[in-house]
Amino acid sequence: MANKISTQFARTRQMLFTKTGHSEETIDVQYHYEKERTFSTEERLVKIQKNSKKLVELYKELNKITTDIAQDACDLYDTQDPMWTPGSKLRDVATNNDKHLLDYTDQMNEPYTKPLADYISQYKEARKRTEELTTRKVDMDRYKNEVGKLREKGAGSSSKAKLAPTEEKFRICKEGYDSLHEELLNDLPRLNDDKYIFINYLVASLVKYQSELHNKISYEWSPLPSFTKHVDEYSGRDHQPVITSVERSAASTNLRSDPVFKSNASIKMKPSAQDQQQFSSVDKDIHQSPNPSTLNLQKSTPNPYGGASAPPPSYGGSSSATALYDFAGVDSSELSFRAGDIITIHKSEGEWWEGELNGVYGFAPGSYLRMN
Repeated sequence: MANKISTQFARTRQMLFTKTGHSEETIDVQYHYEKERTFSTEERLVKIQKNSKKLVELYKELNKITTDIAQDACDLYDTQDPMWTPGSKLRDVATNNDKHLLDYTDQMNEPYTKPLADYISQYKEARKRTEELTTRKVDMDRYKNEVGKLREKGAGSSSKAKLAPTEEKFRICKEGYDSLHEELLNDLPRLNDDKYIFINYLVASLVKYQSELHNKISYEWSPLPSFTKHVDEYSGRDHQPVITSVERSAASTNLRSDPVFKSNASIKMKPSAQDQQQFSSVDKDIHQSPNPSTLNLQKSTPNPYGGASAPPPSYGGSSSATALYDFAGVDSSELSFRAGDIITIHKSEGEWWEGELNGVYGFAPGSYLRMN
């Protein structure tokens, strides 16, 4: 175990010395060229193998999706509807195509799937041998450097004792390297050239059995158009919506725009019928010009206020309040005001108070006001 660790350490040190330029390296341009070609071919063959499996899985997924679409379409139709039949036949198409796909995978196994896997195994074995050659090269270069150092030290007893076994190790490693190197220089070019022949078999098998599969799939679909020929498939482009348009929909009304949803806003309590009548009569008396008969009546009626015009009806005691915030009324029944305005309050019960500002009567949120 200790000897194995020591050998691995020596190999790692030799590779480090080689990379940093502190040791010579055995270099073979032709071998490296063939090795890179082999690795590149292996990558492409493995990719073909993976994509071939992926292709089968995609067909399976396609059939499953077709079945799901057919099931959902049938659920939307009554079984007596003429269009239920083509919807249900979609399931039959998917089921039969699954069977055709099984036939396809069986047919492809002998001429395509298994030969491809076996062929790729050659490349995997070749890669393992190139890795072994790299290990042997490291050992060979390491012992070669050690032999050189021992010879430089001269004829000392210690150097002599180490030189012979080191030379023997170098000889064994070099012979092992040379034999495997020669083998790979023969095998790699042959393997690289052989791929042109082998790939022909793959392409021929793929074209043949894919063509057969698609012909079977096409045959399964061919009867279905006759069930739907009475329907113009382009009519869907001009099919008009049946629900209320967005512009006219009640859902488009922004309920949150009402002041009651703003911070510090309160729920507006509408006045009772009696209050509304009283408020309307006051507003009418103030803002409408009197007709001649009224004027004559006023003139002929004694004035309890000493000749001055009678004031507008009162709610029985008014007070004032200061507006704390700006408020914009959303309809004619609500007062609009700005922070700081002084509002005459006629009634301050509930969350909405009745007040007057600049001769205009209306409701104001009590939470926006502070009584003076």
